[in-house]
Amino acid sequence: MQKQIIKDLLLTSIINSDFLILDQPANKNLRHIKSLVHYKTLNLSSLDLFELVKSVKQLIRSLTFLSKSEQKFLHVWIENKQYIRILNLFFDNNLTNLNVFVKGSLTQTQCHKTVNQLLLLLTTPLKNDTKLLKRIFQKDIFLVTKINAKLEKKNWGAYKIYNDLQNFKKFIFLIVVLDLIFNTNN
Repeated sequence: MQKQIIKDLLLTSIINSDFLILDQPANKNLRHIKSLVHYKTLNLSSLDLFELVKSVKQLIRSLTFLSKSEQKFLHVWIENKQYIRILNLFFDNNLTNLNVFVKGSLTQTQCHKTVNQLLLLLTTPLKNDTKLLKRIFQKDIFLVTKINAKLEKKNWGAYKIYNDLQNFKKFIFLIVVLDLIFNTNN
């Protein structure tokens, strides 16, 4: 019964936060897109609910693994300077037992080998940048989650949520997920 309530709350939150809708025109051939709506200047795409829930659950499992670790380190890489400031304020005020770096790119931070690390790429694709991938693996970051609406041919072993965080409601949804995971599992 408790699991069903949590699943219902997750679905309700995804729907209320517009996480199911892309505000940009999308290609019809994508497996992530369920339907397209074109009306005058409005172009909306509805994402496949099952693909989206599966990828959000993968993010939740990765964050839960990190939150249950003794030594944990979260790297958040996002280009939007306003979002960087909001995330820094959130982590400074709410999470004291988690080492977090929110930057526009991967920083030169030193971590011990025993630290579990997660890289959260928001709106930034990995592309085919082998130098960046090499830097990520040299820092012993083996959990990588991407949230973007870019088409990438190679996944490079990273989890991906196909979505666009330009909508502020979606960004707040992500912050709420972070808050629920890191504040309830401590």
